[in-house]
Amino acid sequence: MVTYTLHSKLPTAKAAEFYSFMTNPPAEVYKNWLPEEHYEFHIVKRGEQSPIGDMVYFDQNIGNKYRMKFYAAIKAASKPDCIVFQMRKYGINLPAYLDLHFSDTPEGLMLTETLRIGLNGLGRICDPFIRLVYGKDFYREFKEHHRREWQRLAEIL
Repeated sequence: MVTYTLHSKLPTAKAAEFYSFMTNPPAEVYKNWLPEEHYEFHIVKRGEQSPIGDMVYFDQNIGNKYRMKFYAAIKAASKPDCIVFQMRKYGINLPAYLDLHFSDTPEGLMLTETLRIGLNGLGRICDPFIRLVYGKDFYREFKEHHRREWQRLAEIL
């Protein structure tokens, strides 16, 4: 499994605000997030145990080379601490997850973002192929995007 974990300290942000935005993104806030890189992010369908089971759609660029355009199901959520999204494409759950963990501290919000792509067990034989697309170049772009996007969200919330 390919796993990338990034951390940010956001002095002016609050966990509850980030959690609320990621589970119910207001269009007027989203359009000011990173308009040159973020194109869409909205709830498509609410689950019976909302936000768990909610389906979201997102379309964004990670740097200049990587376009991330997926549906994602919220697989886990604990207000205001964490949200786990599982990516979907063509109606199929993919072995790709985005985990967001929020923690309020005296210094501000501590955010941990983890992207996990791949399978465990025998499925790990696919990891070299996954790394061809999501390798060092992707990680470099992902790291820079992480810094920009979360700092900007803290500013607009």
